[in-house]
This record gives sequence, structure tokens and C-alpha cells, in this order.
Amino acid sequence: MFGGIAGFIAVGIAIAIGVAGERAAKKRKKAFWDTYGSFEGFCDQVDAERVQGVRRASGDIAAVKAVRGDHPHVPLVMAKRYVDELPS
Repeated sequence: MFGGIAGFIAVGIAIAIGVAGERAAKKRKKAFWDTYGSFEGFCDQVDAERVQGVRRASGDIAAVKAVRGDHPHVPLVMAKRYVDELPS
């Protein structure tokens, strides 16, 4: 009896977490486009020299974290794209 209830509760929690995560992602995406207008508009506002320095010193993951730390509305995909497109 309790296994069924516990499973039901676990599924409900998983769904709630998924919905909350999806809402947060949509909100971040909207904030990105409202703030920067385009990927190029975003690129113009990033301190490329600082990100390149972090990338050289600590790698791509640290550089992506630096971008997202400076620009919290940037989705992970956009931050990664920015780092990937930086000249070496």
C-alpha cells in the first residue's frame, strides 16, 4: 500500500521539478532576447579578453561559467556557443 503512494508522490515531485525547470528555461530565454536582442548583440557586450584568459587558464567549462556569471540571463547553450566561437 505505501509503495504505491510513495511512487505516486515521487512521480508528482518529478513532474513538478520538470515543469519548474522548463518555466525557468523559458524565462531565461525571454530575458536573453529582451536584454540582448540577438546573439550578436550579446557578443558585443561580453568581455572577450577576460573570457579568453579564463579559457586559456582553466578551459572551456570555466570560460562558459565566467560568461554565465557575468551575464546571468544567458542560456547555457548560448554561453557555450560564444566560447566555442572565440578565436583560440
